[in-house]
Amino acid sequence: MRPYIFHVADGEDSLRIRRLVLDAAIPTKGTSLIKLAESLLKVDGVRAVNITVDDVDVEVLGLIVVVEGDDIDYGEVERAIEKAGGVIHSLDQVVAGEYIVELAQTLNRRS
Repeated sequence: MRPYIFHVADGEDSLRIRRLVLDAAIPTKGTSLIKLAESLLKVDGVRAVNITVDDVDVEVLGLIVVVEGDDIDYGEVERAIEKAGGVIHSLDQVVAGEYIVELAQTLNRRS
């Protein structure tokens, strides 16, 4: 199941995405984490990438992919992962706007 991503109509202001956290998977053979990171760094707006293996199967590596930048193009991120033979299982976090709001900051305000 693909995550729900809204579409911004042409001519409207686009959402300024600064961070994406994705639950993804890639094949264990024929795909390099280094190559995937290189591909993601070529995406418009991406400034940094963190790829962590969180599950290993015979044929698939489960990944947590964190992408940060100034104005990230989600569609290009998705295409880069798919081009590497991967798939996005879920979009677990989106941070957008003028600056990055950390979850810890918002939780501390509740106390």
